[in-house]
Amino acid sequence: MIIPMSLAQMQIVIALASAVSLLSAAWLVLHARDVALLLRPVLPLVPGEGRRLASFRAVSVAITLFGFALAAEVLVVVRAAGM
Repeated sequence: MIIPMSLAQMQIVIALASAVSLLSAAWLVLHARDVALLLRPVLPLVPGEGRRLASFRAVSVAITLFGFALAAEVLVVVRAAGM
């Protein structure tokens, strides 16, 4: 069952999701070495020298927030296009 959503509600949701995705993407870029350390078992990445700035949990949370916010943006846009 799809709950109806007004245009104002869609705009608020997409604004919040955009803000979350931009902030988490910026955080991930600032901690790129930590992202490389986290993804090293999966992807052939070389993290470089230096010390870790963020924990694995913080990097995982930022990646998850980015993914969910991006998915929410796509969902709202697809839903708005179908109206």
